[in-house]
Amino acid sequence: MLKSSLQTITWGDPQHHLFDSIFGLASGSGFDGVEIGFRRLSQVSIEDASVLLNKHDLKLSACHVGGNLSDLVQAANERSALDVVLNYLVELHCEYLIYSGLNSEDDKDLDAEIERIRSLAAGCTDRGVMLLYHNHDWEFRDGQRIWKRLQAAAIEHLGFAPDLGWAVKGGYELPGLLEEIGSTVRVIHFKDFRSWDDGQDTVHLGTGVVDFAPAWRWLAGQGHRDIWLTAEQDHAEDNDAACRTNGTYLADHIAELDG
Repeated sequence: MLKSSLQTITWGDPQHHLFDSIFGLASGSGFDGVEIGFRRLSQVSIEDASVLLNKHDLKLSACHVGGNLSDLVQAANERSALDVVLNYLVELHCEYLIYSGLNSEDDKDLDAEIERIRSLAAGCTDRGVMLLYHNHDWEFRDGQRIWKRLQAAAIEHLGFAPDLGWAVKGGYELPGLLEEIGSTVRVIHFKDFRSWDDGQDTVHLGTGVVDFAPAWRWLAGQGHRDIWLTAEQDHAEDNDAACRTNGTYLADHIAELDG
């Protein structure tokens, strides 16, 4: 079943004091869930987060962490940091932890980071959570150097949360990307850009330069699977308007697929 989720990144930092209004707006805009970065989510207690999610009939679709988990040098500290995140997610019945951060120019350092992802994926699996890798554009630059090394590692239990906008901006066409990782996709980030210039000039879904048609064609054959479709707009002139517009975009397209 395809479900829609709102990435709350649009509201920047801090945002935890806005969760009640953001969640209410998300629910009213047709979203089934919310995705929140852990450094933002962790500013409220597990109990308070649970109350707000239930109040607005939303699910925590996924939680996002950056490279901070793998930047820790000592393995014991790394596992401790992961446990803090997983304790939170397990209590909120959240199935997915999204990770991003591979951006090393040195192959040796890159391979070491990939091996830490292997360890993180195993640690997540032990707790009933699936680690998903989330791309930006740089994984597909330089002949897809980073992306190819990650794929070659064949990490067991690692899933993917592809960001369609960043992938296209990095030069990877959507049909090829989705076919390559199709069976491992659990979350898809829809992100649109004003231009092909470098940077995060994000706009409402369907109003920018990214052609999402190939993704919708691929999703037409995935109705038997549970996949979260997440609207992610890093910046907006009107955050509430972005939420409503992006919610309508996803809801309308999901309805078309449902017939």
